[in-house]
Amino acid sequence: MNKLLYLAAATSAFVAAALAATKCTTASAPCSREGYCNSGPSFCMWGLCNVQNSYNSTSCWNAEGCSSQTVTFDSSADAIAINSYTGNPNTNPYVSIFEPNNAVVENGNLVLQMTYDASQKKGFGATVDSSHTIQYGTVTARIKTASIAKGVVSAFIIRNDQLGDEIDFEWVGKEPTQVETNFFYHDELVYTNSVYYPVGGDSSADYHDYTIVWDPDYVTWMIDNKAIRTLKREDTYDSSAKVYKFPAAEGRIGFSIWDGGNSGAKGTEDWAGTPTPWTSNTVYKMYVDSVTVKCTGTDIAPSDSSAGASSSASTDNPDNDNSDSSDSNNDNSNASGSSSDNDTSDTSATSIGASADNTSTGSKTDTGASSGSETDTETSTNTAAGNSSNGGSGSSSTGDSDGESSSTAISSPGKCHVVAVTQVVPV
Repeated sequence: MNKLLYLAAATSAFVAAALAATKCTTASAPCSREGYCNSGPSFCMWGLCNVQNSYNSTSCWNAEGCSSQTVTFDSSADAIAINSYTGNPNTNPYVSIFEPNNAVVENGNLVLQMTYDASQKKGFGATVDSSHTIQYGTVTARIKTASIAKGVVSAFIIRNDQLGDEIDFEWVGKEPTQVETNFFYHDELVYTNSVYYPVGGDSSADYHDYTIVWDPDYVTWMIDNKAIRTLKREDTYDSSAKVYKFPAAEGRIGFSIWDGGNSGAKGTEDWAGTPTPWTSNTVYKMYVDSVTVKCTGTDIAPSDSSAGASSSASTDNPDNDNSDSSDSNNDNSNASGSSSDNDTSDTSATSIGASADNTSTGSKTDTGASSGSETDTETSTNTAAGNSSNGGSGSSSTGDSDGESSSTAISSPGKCHVVAVTQVVPV
């Protein structure tokens, strides 16, 4: 229920020339997204663009690849609206996906805002994705959540939108001192994948460092440099399907704020808290102070990035399951940091649960775990092993499996279609 699923979102300016089509048939609108064809980053970026239905195999942009870097949001260029993105992830490392754009860079923070949409009778938030992609590595985000009222949901995720693999942290306003850790394989909804842990304070009052350590053999979630949970790939094996249901597909780092309390889906509202309090002047804000990425394996130097270039279908087809390394016959022998070299993978999720009892309230220059080495991260993971007595409740969220969408495709003369701005309530 509480993963973030969003359909194509664009203003009429984005898609005035978009043609509804199963297959894009013109070079002027070559990129397919959600059944529509157009040009530009909102349709052609890797992960958004459907290679199979695009004009040809080189229409969609290349996956930008992983780049080890720290972004501190001191420049307005660090996060821009998607319609302003020209395809260089080194100039613009983060992109705001929706219009109107409710994400801004101010006072050394990426600020994701949610305002009231009277026409929908609920909040309209923001989603910001990384321009670079990632497949294995360590990501630390220093965040102050928007969890000041029930119904307000803040999220930090790594996700492949086409295949539906995801790793995430989520916070709901009715429980500001708790964080939910979750993962998805091919968008399968499994309630027991979700586990809650204490943050160590009010997540909306202070900044904390939240870390995802993603390895071919395990995922570890950390708060303020302390491991709270580890998922081992070997424990995700589905004997009936003969597949490891472990998130392994290349994806993007993302941050979101959205209205779960006025979603219209009972399960979502029960999970997030309802109703979300609104007045015409209410603005909820989520703050991201910095994001540090340390890639595993291939690391693309800034000068070597090829964002915006065309790609082949065999390399970048997001609908091709053969590109997903989660198959049970894939031992990931080419990836660094395998379980044989890291003690973390020997610790099961049930034996890790140390509460994060130290808050981090430092200034902008105090980035805590964001500046730590990968060795330090792994050491902290090993140190936290076995503290299950201090773990979270282990409860999982429950809710309706039916999502709600306000998205509409409106036909207009000349076969042009306008896709309404939308945010889809998670299923």
